[in-house]
Amino acid sequence: MGMRTRHAAAVDAIAGWLLSGRYAAHSVLPREDEIGEELEVSRTVVREAMRTLVAKGMVVVRRRHGTEVQPMENWSLFDEQVLDWRLALGPDRRFVDDLMRFRIGIETMAGPLAAENPAFPLDALSGAYVRMAAAVDGEGDYKQADLDFHKCIMLGTKNQFIAQLVPMMGNALRVSFDLSVLSMDTARGSLPMHKDVLDAIADRAPARTEAALRKLIESARDDILSILSEMGGCPE
Repeated sequence: MGMRTRHAAAVDAIAGWLLSGRYAAHSVLPREDEIGEELEVSRTVVREAMRTLVAKGMVVVRRRHGTEVQPMENWSLFDEQVLDWRLALGPDRRFVDDLMRFRIGIETMAGPLAAENPAFPLDALSGAYVRMAAAVDGEGDYKQADLDFHKCIMLGTKNQFIAQLVPMMGNALRVSFDLSVLSMDTARGSLPMHKDVLDAIADRAPARTEAALRKLIESARDDILSILSEMGGCPE
């Protein structure tokens, strides 16, 4: 196993300890040599893994105190790797609720602005919708087309601050789609709601756009909770 692979495995393992609650917020992790012994890696690998976790806000290293676990609110929650770790562990009800409320807050603000923009790239939004419709019949990548659809709305606001949110929102949307779109039947069921959003923006109707986006995201939230319940529950 190469150094990079050992490093990645160590990061994944330690992050798993934090996410599972093995080491709670404000607790101090074992010494580097102890962690290295458990993971069967060198202290150098452990040290590099800790630097990665420090960069993600998950731990801090304090002189003469050790490596302290940080509360989750200090973590880089939109970091792609952090989101993947949480998804792999199995999201709880709070994760789903907070994620979808965040989407509702941002997207129902962006949608009306997009509808009011006379230069909105309607062809791009229509193209994303067409690719979504084709993908449910097995032609193309549905999740990528869905992601492009929602990104197009945000970028179409022509608001510089909303545009800055697009990379962060992209990670949140990807996780949302990974949870809600587990079959093409689910995807097919969401197409009419996406079409309502598209039509509202095409008609330059801000209030309709907001309502259509809210309905779409709330439906996705219900799908996620239903799927998680069928898979064994969604803990609080």
